[in-house]
Formats: sequence, structure tokens, C-alpha cells
Amino acid sequence: MKFLNNRKIFLVFVPLFVILDQITKLWALQNIFFNQNIIKVSSFLNLSPVWNKGISFGMFSNLENINFFITILTLIIISILFFWFFKTVNFIQQVALIFIISGAIGNLIDRFKYNAVVDFIDFHINNLHWPAFNFADTYITIGAFIYLFSIFTSEKLNNV
Repeated sequence: MKFLNNRKIFLVFVPLFVILDQITKLWALQNIFFNQNIIKVSSFLNLSPVWNKGISFGMFSNLENINFFITILTLIIISILFFWFFKTVNFIQQVALIFIISGAIGNLIDRFKYNAVVDFIDFHINNLHWPAFNFADTYITIGAFIYLFSIFTSEKLNNV
């Protein structure tokens, strides 16, 4: 049980998740973006090149200098999340924060390198497409769901 309480062990996962995210984005750049290919994986999944210059779902991407402000905001958020990670004693919340921090760093790297985020996973039903995303976005979503789960179940677990 002492292993689970050691926060430093969890921090090993941040670079691993970030590296996986960056490897998938490099693959996408080489195989999808440079030739503007769309790879049909199944009837509901394509790999399609999308540069996201805005925030979630490409919102505000047409605003001038938005990348600078998003980069600064992301740096602040990552700092707060690290502080939060070291303050929390809840194991599930620590796991959630590792996912969220990893995703935020993965997308931040893109903003520094490309002034936009590399998105390429395109889920759709017929012509209805979910906005394209990447592994970092998936980490953030998984972390958010885990965190919400921990909030809704922690009181129940404590009352048992």
C-alpha cells in the first residue's frame, strides 16, 4: 500500500503519456498531414488532418494571437494541477490528475512547436462528425471522468 501513496511513482506516467501522445502526432504528421490524407479505419472512424488553433472543439480559432493566450493559460493551469496533485491524498484523484496533466502538456508542446494542436482522430456517424481530437485530449477526458467518479463515489465509500 505504501507504493500507492508515493506520488513520485505516479509522476513517471506523465512523460510516458506525453511521449505516446507526441509519437502518435508525429505519425499523423508524416502519414496524414503532409499529404492531406484521410485514412478510413472503419465506418465510424477516420484519421484526418486538423490543425486546432483554438481551444476545445476549435472554438475561438479565428481570434488573433489566441495561441499566445492559450499557451499562457495552459502553463498556469498545469502549474495549478501539479500543486493540486501534490496536495491531494485521494489515490483516484491523483490518477485523474496525472491523466489531465499529461494531456495538457502534450497539447502545450504542440502549441510551442506548431502554434496549433495536432488533431487527427475523427469519430463520426454518417455525416455527423465529432470534432477531431488526439491522445492528449483523450487523456484529459479520461482524467476528468475519473475525477468526477472519485467525487461522486468518495462520500459513498467513506460512509460504508
